[in-house]
Amino acid sequence: MNAELVSSETDSEASWSRPHLAEASDALLGGWWNDALSRLAVGDSVRTPKAAAGAFGAVPESVRRARGFVTGILEGWELSDLVEDVRLVVSELVGNACRHALPEGGVGRGRVLVQLRHLGERGGVACMVADPSEKAPVRVDAHHFAESGRGLGLVSAFSREWGWRPVEGRGKIVWAVCGGED
Repeated sequence: MNAELVSSETDSEASWSRPHLAEASDALLGGWWNDALSRLAVGDSVRTPKAAAGAFGAVPESVRRARGFVTGILEGWELSDLVEDVRLVVSELVGNACRHALPEGGVGRGRVLVQLRHLGERGGVACMVADPSEKAPVRVDAHHFAESGRGLGLVSAFSREWGWRPVEGRGKIVWAVCGGED
């Protein structure tokens, strides 16, 4: 299931507010995002003791690949208790990027970047997904018979907090913090 990202109209902005971690620092995502790791080619990945990054094509199959990537990273960091929540969050964010955040006709031609940051003693993991669109993600109140539109609600439910940050001239990063202390 993928969340719906609709164009950021003035009346839809009121239903979403950026969590406090995004506002707490002028540095890009509080220093979590590593720009050097974002230069990967599609299919490449990098792992360090506290950070990991993977580049995926903008195709539906990338959602499954991103879930596998997350599982391997978290198990390597001995954070197996977070695997299911982080897999769900990353699935939704990568699915959204592949489905909604590419230019018209761009499916298969773009790149989606996933970065994970181990938050150390605070516990938890910061999950970040970058795509080339600067459109804001908008949480939609989907009715119970809707076939889509629940994704960002799931991200909110399975993460401590989430938000997004535009990256001038390069799109945006949607992030979520799973597990750890408040």
